[in-house]
Amino acid sequence: MGKRRIRLVAAVAVAFVSGSLAAAIPAPATAAPANGGDKIYLVHGYNDAGGSDCASLWGNAIDYFTSRGVDKSSIHTVGYYAGDKNCKDDVARADTDTRIKHVAAALANHIYNTDTRQGKSVDIVAHSMGGLVTRVAILGSALGWKGFPAGKLKVGDVVTLATPHQGIIDRDKYKSVQWDSMEPGSTFLEVLQEPAHRLDQPWAKGIDWSFVGSNEDTTVFAGSGYDKDRPVQHKYRYLPDADHNISHTAMRTLKPGGGKYNLRYWHAREGKPHDTTNGWAPLETAFNAVDRGSDW
Repeated sequence: MGKRRIRLVAAVAVAFVSGSLAAAIPAPATAAPANGGDKIYLVHGYNDAGGSDCASLWGNAIDYFTSRGVDKSSIHTVGYYAGDKNCKDDVARADTDTRIKHVAAALANHIYNTDTRQGKSVDIVAHSMGGLVTRVAILGSALGWKGFPAGKLKVGDVVTLATPHQGIIDRDKYKSVQWDSMEPGSTFLEVLQEPAHRLDQPWAKGIDWSFVGSNEDTTVFAGSGYDKDRPVQHKYRYLPDADHNISHTAMRTLKPGGGKYNLRYWHAREGKPHDTTNGWAPLETAFNAVDRGSDW
């Protein structure tokens, strides 16, 4: 049962107890926490400077999510570089020559020990390379890879914003193990895209996946961002419009305001894309994905 439906059922139950259905439905639905009250991990991407300020990098997302009813205490920014600062959860002290798989293992062990073992489900919103870290954290745990937890992570929703599922555009922008791993044709991406590791396989079941890409992203081409021609439950592609420049960075900073967005979206159960010029901003897409879960 999806999160939104759970809140509605709770509202109806209260209504029958109180004897006033019309009066009782709105209050519980409003009072119930967004995204079912699950913890939300925000996982940042590649930083050649060796560190990010999580408070600044995720400031817009935190402000928007809390404005929509998420308890701020349940939002956990993730740090994994040695130079990261102001991150709520520091899971590693890596650098850009640390393999993505090792960063993923550190995140996986943190989630498993902090949440999964306690029976708590979490949601994850990740930007850029953070989406690869997230995907491998879940994959490696489910398949029992060395260094990962000995069990599947308890994750409800995953949203990746501008993640290079099929690789980056500029191969020569940086020189590091992590950047090289994101080049199209790398061993890392070939392993990630093996048939047994795709999202229609048993390891990924029980998680609602949403991949988001943009035509105006000059770091990760749109088809890479939503993993073109590969199975994903929900896909979103921002098309060019006159009002917005949805760049790589803007994918984790743009919240509603300043007009609507030119958006193409797919839901796997429908099997066809839809275009709208009245689309959500990227952070609105991310919020709705974790809030609604499978209720689309």
